[in-house]
Amino acid sequence: MLPCPSCHDRLSRIQTPRGIIYGCPGCGGKSVTIPVLRKDASTQFVKDLLIAARENGRPSPRQCPFCGRPMKLVSLDTPQGRLDLDYCGLCNSVWFDPGEDQAVPTPPPAPSEEELSPKAREALALYQLKSQAEERSAFDEDGPDSAWQYIPAILGFPVEFNDTPVSRRPWITWGMAAFMAALFVALMASGTLRAAIEQYGFVPQDWLRRQGATLLASFFLHGGVLHIVSNLYFFLVFADSVEDHLRPARFLLLLLGAHLAGLALHAAADPRGDIPLVGASGGIAGVLAYYAVTFPRAKLGFMLRLYWVFRWFRISAVWALVLFVGIQLFGAWQQRMGFSNTSSFGHLGGLAVGLAAGLWSRATARQPEQGQA
Repeated sequence: MLPCPSCHDRLSRIQTPRGIIYGCPGCGGKSVTIPVLRKDASTQFVKDLLIAARENGRPSPRQCPFCGRPMKLVSLDTPQGRLDLDYCGLCNSVWFDPGEDQAVPTPPPAPSEEELSPKAREALALYQLKSQAEERSAFDEDGPDSAWQYIPAILGFPVEFNDTPVSRRPWITWGMAAFMAALFVALMASGTLRAAIEQYGFVPQDWLRRQGATLLASFFLHGGVLHIVSNLYFFLVFADSVEDHLRPARFLLLLLGAHLAGLALHAAADPRGDIPLVGASGGIAGVLAYYAVTFPRAKLGFMLRLYWVFRWFRISAVWALVLFVGIQLFGAWQQRMGFSNTSSFGHLGGLAVGLAAGLWSRATARQPEQGQA
């Protein structure tokens, strides 16, 4: 349930031609994400909103319906008058009270071709072709709207460009991430990380070691700082949407199935059966595959640098999955030859489960629609 920040009624999910918004049937307010707002508002208005939120935003008494945190109150001058909007930087969304969205400046309408001279029509056609080419181009100078996303981008991690807010708080995702982080810090601080890996890591030659406890314990253990940081990043960024889509029980089943499939494929393919395997990568790979199948139009961005020039390379979640699978297949060859200590086979096992679960979910979701046709 998403509560209305104004009257605390339940928000309704509304599919519009521009994207998904959340409206309140009680007071008439609506919550709109920045990617959806970009399609209806002028570019300058969106830029002014984000700049004002970053530099002049003040605490709002209202809470974000998605994350529950206090929003920022942002004041903007428009041709229709002054707007005081509530903005959540974490969820990248704006709350409009009834009628406020009508005051948002829209892009100026393009003149009809009949009103233009032949030379102006030619210039307009060339401009439209150029604009279409730029839209098709995966390279862009504009980065994500949230400043914190530049940090993982600099480290080489992909970032979400059009994240859709979840309808409820992802307690399972947050709780598991917090537990893995706390466990890693505690083991590092006590100097027992290596001993814990030796005792509770999954060993392919002994599936029932410690009465089978290593099958689950290995998921929560990580071998180093880069290992835990990368896994937690991908888990926190993508698992919240998957948890929201599946709900907690089925989300846990997906994680368990992907993790166990990863262990099984690793045990079957890796020639070094006596080395302990740890990490949540198999389960997270299943989450990534399910995310790509369920949200195929989600855009992921990578920061590229050519000397002092930065560009963003954007691809859809589906093509990102194809790229990830290709990397894992190459890594599996390296693992098989004994050149790599990363379990790419474990990732591929988790990917297979996530892909199957995502395709099954899409197929079952279409069945009621076919029955009504």
